[in-house]
Amino acid sequence: MHLDLARAPQRRLLAWLVLPLTLAVGIFLLVRFYEIPSVVDPNPLAIALIVLLTGLLVTGSVAAAYCILAGADGNRSVGQLYLVVTASLAANYSTPVKAGIPLRVYLYKRFMGIGIATGSALVGLEVLLGMLVPAVIALFALVLLLPERGPTVPAVVAAGAALAVAAIAFVRSGSYDRAISRLPLPRIARRALAPGGDIVTAVRGVPLWSLGAAAGIYAAMFVLLGVRSFYAFQLFGGSMNVMELVGISAAAFALGFVSFVPMGLGVRDATLVALFVQAGADRDVAIAVAALDRLLSTGVPFLLGLLSAQILGLRAFLGAKDREAQTAVVESSKDDSPVPQPAGRHS
Repeated sequence: MHLDLARAPQRRLLAWLVLPLTLAVGIFLLVRFYEIPSVVDPNPLAIALIVLLTGLLVTGSVAAAYCILAGADGNRSVGQLYLVVTASLAANYSTPVKAGIPLRVYLYKRFMGIGIATGSALVGLEVLLGMLVPAVIALFALVLLLPERGPTVPAVVAAGAALAVAAIAFVRSGSYDRAISRLPLPRIARRALAPGGDIVTAVRGVPLWSLGAAAGIYAAMFVLLGVRSFYAFQLFGGSMNVMELVGISAAAFALGFVSFVPMGLGVRDATLVALFVQAGADRDVAIAVAALDRLLSTGVPFLLGLLSAQILGLRAFLGAKDREAQTAVVESSKDDSPVPQPAGRHS
């Protein structure tokens, strides 16, 4: 069965048209049924910047993963990595148990030639940095916005961030080897945590500059989130400080991530609205901005991920068909080959 190449470009065009059409329908439903305030300042430049910033955020997710893969042996094609990252994001945004994390490990192995143990370690580093950076940013937001709570919440956030950094430094140090050799660990744990094992080797193989670059990309992504929220407030007739919006976005993301709720639904949104109002925003405008943030932050990656998953599935299917065809050709050539005659016999 051959793929109809003449119709393939049309199918791809239709697939990409689904994204803006779905976003338009979602915005209409939010405005129509949830009584979100109407757009006060429909500035075309602001709308274009919101769309551009959303695209840059997806690009940032791929760029951070690319940096962390610097210490891995395997295919680092940007196009292939984009498909893998967006497909795993779609799984994360649609399951309560973060299925995108093991899916990313599998896709690394299936399409990029990165081993299971190495992929697990690299994805673990990515998740750790993805939580560490917003936690640190949120620390400053909590200090500024929740002064009446005292130092308890910021202290917990700071302690968690310090523990994560210390864990990475400890695994990369020589003292880790001595500690593992002395601990009475079960055989499975000892094999997984062995200094010469694939997991520890992968963690140590990621250059420090690569970790720093990935952390910088994550920090820049939350700055972009804050700027996007700034323009969103302008659309709905409100206004807030960009730096406050950066901290609020980071705090909401961190709480939504650790909640294990699909897409952080409810947790992230309620946190955004509460902190927006705490910072002085109008309640209705805060709800509108949080709804738009939900639509863009999870809806766009989810739809892109669905398209990527379809492309990856098609490639896997075609690869299997190619292997079957090659096997059939080999078997056919064996059947058609002449049978050698014993010496001294003639037909």
